[in-house]
Amino acid sequence: MSIKTYQVWAIASQIPSEKGGEAMNRTRTISIAICVIVTAALITSVYLVAQPKNAPLATDQLPGGKPPQWQISVTGDVAQEKTYTVEEMSQMPLTSVTALVDGKNQTFLGVALIDFCNKTGVNWDAGPLNILGADGANATLSTFQAWNSTYYPYYYNQNVIVLAFAQNGKWLTNSTGGPIRLIVPYVSANYQVKAVSEVKCSPWTVSITGAVENPLIITGENLTFLQSKTVRSDFRPGDEPNRTSNWTGLSMMDVLRAANMSDKAESVTIVAIDGYTKNYTLQQAQDSLMMIGYQENGNPLPLSQGGPFRLFLPTDEYKWGQYWIKFVKEIIVS
Repeated sequence: MSIKTYQVWAIASQIPSEKGGEAMNRTRTISIAICVIVTAALITSVYLVAQPKNAPLATDQLPGGKPPQWQISVTGDVAQEKTYTVEEMSQMPLTSVTALVDGKNQTFLGVALIDFCNKTGVNWDAGPLNILGADGANATLSTFQAWNSTYYPYYYNQNVIVLAFAQNGKWLTNSTGGPIRLIVPYVSANYQVKAVSEVKCSPWTVSITGAVENPLIITGENLTFLQSKTVRSDFRPGDEPNRTSNWTGLSMMDVLRAANMSDKAESVTIVAIDGYTKNYTLQQAQDSLMMIGYQENGNPLPLSQGGPFRLFLPTDEYKWGQYWIKFVKEIIVS
């Protein structure tokens, strides 16, 4: 960037000299104009380079003719249960994916599973997604898997989990595994559910287990069993913008007391859905005001911020990202 800026001013300095302030003003005007043009070009080039490889496709890449008559229902942990036709799905943001299915590489077109969830009103705390086929076949994924495959596709060789309705430029039909088919690249054939007719969503759960007499399961629906707390604090995540926010959650110590934690307990282990774990002493949990967090500034915590449940430690000593564990699914007392 500094080299390009230097070149711009070098160009401006080569403008023939004229007498008086008019020449200076003209030079300044031309220089500013060139700076603006080059800066705009740089921003545009950076924007184009930064676009994800699985960016939504234009609807003009759909197959010709009318889509097949077929409906898919969205049920369970959703704002309102609904059904969608293939035609309605084809108007959503589209994603193309090439995967080895039925013994050969094929290109599918459809809606990324996480985009489908977002478009169809799946609740903020949705967890497991049971994808059901009309023939009784089914596969269970999580909203985390669907999100991770779309926003971090390099983990999956640039392939995302898709509800597909076109294959190799043609509408999927009953004979080709459609009209809607789940495509989960690079996993067993059991996950490539044919004739998908329903996506059934269940709540994300956080289980409290180990040295407790009363094991608990926390979901978005039963959060009111304890008084929530809100603390304003700095957060320095490292991989996200630093910020000061109001963090809302359930006090970890309140949760452990509600679970009748053993008098001999000394620590808690936080387990994330991706298998990551971290240990804290009970003293650390108390000193850090540790919470099972689910809101930032009054808004549900999205998957992009480690939601729906993330560990909050809203104190200066523990404001760093390595302490605030994302995607919490279990707390083990020992």
